[in-house]
Amino acid sequence: MKRRTAAAAAVAALALTACSNASTEGKAGPAAPPSVITSTPPPVITSAPEVAYTPVPITASIQCTGADTEFSTPGEAWSGAYSLCEGTVSGDKLSPKEQQALTTAYGKGDDGDISPLGTLYSMCAQNATDSFGYLEDAGSPEQIAEVRGALLLCPDHPQKGRITQMLAGAEKDNRLSAEGKIFGSGVLTVGKDVQPGTYVTTDVTNCYWERTDRNGNPIDNYFTAGAARVQVTIRASDYSFNSEDCGEWRPAE
Repeated sequence: MKRRTAAAAAVAALALTACSNASTEGKAGPAAPPSVITSTPPPVITSAPEVAYTPVPITASIQCTGADTEFSTPGEAWSGAYSLCEGTVSGDKLSPKEQQALTTAYGKGDDGDISPLGTLYSMCAQNATDSFGYLEDAGSPEQIAEVRGALLLCPDHPQKGRITQMLAGAEKDNRLSAEGKIFGSGVLTVGKDVQPGTYVTTDVTNCYWERTDRNGNPIDNYFTAGAARVQVTIRASDYSFNSEDCGEWRPAE
């Protein structure tokens, strides 16, 4: 009986050992700690602080024909008698006077284009006896505006009085032309192209004029090979007035 018990115990011990080996077979060892992935942060890009832009005041460079030096202001040229000058400007900070001159001369606002200011500075530098003489012959509205802008830029111009007088005359001529009271050659309809009145022209050669009725028949006509002064009265009852080689007709004074 004891032998069987000892044998049974031996068998039981072997069984327990087998079970213990089976339970641990195939098991992994202790798990490795997880790996830590590190990344390098992107570099911090810093920019230089913005510097506020400071506008640069306008400076002028004026060259006049016959002058040995370059002028930086119109007044420097007034000691001479220059009839032709050219000017350029640099910078971008207009003074109130410069902005007003540009607006008056060219209708320009603050659009950044300051190049025409050089023209106004060059006009201010001109101080010859014949400067701005074109205003007496054919001062267009554009020319008048430009000269007025220049005078705003240089209100102390030595010939301001003379120039102002010519401006007034040119403006009057433009008004009379628009009203049909200053006119030249051609066939003109009375009341539309030309207004009734008495007109004169001067220093003419081979001048011919005629007043006509609605049917084109002459009411009166005239011809001269040369004359210092020719006068005609156009009536409201005339249909047309025609002149050839008579120059410019102006209201008689």
